[in-house]
Amino acid sequence: MQLTPEIKAQIEEQKKQCVFCKVISKEMEGQIVFEDDKTIALLDIYPAVKGHTVYMLKEHYPLPSFIPAEDFIHKFGLIPQLAKAVKEGILTTGVNVFISLGGVAGQQSPHFLAHLLPRERDDKFYNFEFKKGKQIEEEKGKVLVQNFPLMMANFFQRSPAPWHQGPGNVPGFLTPIYEKAKVLYEDERVLCLLSSLPAVPGHLEIYSKEAERNIEELSPESSAHLFFTASLAATLIFEALGVQGTNILLKSGFSDDNPKGRLVINILPRKQNDALQNIIWQPQQPTYDVKEIAKRIKDYSWKVKYKKKELERKPGMISTKPIVFSERKEEKRIYSVDEEIRKAIERVK
Repeated sequence: MQLTPEIKAQIEEQKKQCVFCKVISKEMEGQIVFEDDKTIALLDIYPAVKGHTVYMLKEHYPLPSFIPAEDFIHKFGLIPQLAKAVKEGILTTGVNVFISLGGVAGQQSPHFLAHLLPRERDDKFYNFEFKKGKQIEEEKGKVLVQNFPLMMANFFQRSPAPWHQGPGNVPGFLTPIYEKAKVLYEDERVLCLLSSLPAVPGHLEIYSKEAERNIEELSPESSAHLFFTASLAATLIFEALGVQGTNILLKSGFSDDNPKGRLVINILPRKQNDALQNIIWQPQQPTYDVKEIAKRIKDYSWKVKYKKKELERKPGMISTKPIVFSERKEEKRIYSVDEEIRKAIERVK
């Protein structure tokens, strides 16, 4: 995305006060567990669970919509390898990737980052156990069903992929879910649907068609495509449903809140005082030897590499053309890129 001089100036001001930028520049100390030329991962100083790792691009971006395509692929293409290293270092059966977009959703830093949380059964982390909430209103559901395929079609039109021809097939492990679900979108690699057990209205679920349980089974390109679809879905519900923020939550492997061990990304619309107030953990000091945990993860993360030859294309991020959301055939709401950037800045504030 081409950023205006005004927005670039705002980002530069953010960087001056950004704690993570200071860790990246080595002005401040951090327990770094992985680093390459574009990304860095370090232990969270207020961990939700043992081995809680924060992962980010070294360049300062407030939100994913600001990230250049190549950097987006690099970051999210490494998630499977890094998640595996965190799991192996802590010896757990599962992992979460948690992202907050907007203050209402728990975004506390203007430096966009992802939390990697190693998980296992009986770990006493209950924040991601959701109670069934209300279904989305029918008319609003139609807006999502109508527009998400159009947004993905526009994406593939801008950035054709040699593997993409259409919706693809549904693997056997997703058939029971597929037959009961309201499908928003699918291609050869992902399936996106309205949750049948929504935590909040507009709760979406995105499944990989290539891996049933573990994120580490995905190739870099498949992981990047999975997270790009999630990012675009978060943009869709933010704009179309008029919410104030979104959470992106990947569950992978077995934990108390993922008893079947399914690989799934939850897209959660957020509003002030909604039913998901407990999703954000309370800050607490680690009760374990931080340096020892960092060493254990580093013993596995040294082999994490960005393998560019595995990537078949560079997906664009957000089109310079307006995105059209229609509630009725005769009514259309148009959101330009400039509007989305302004709204993005407000979300971070």
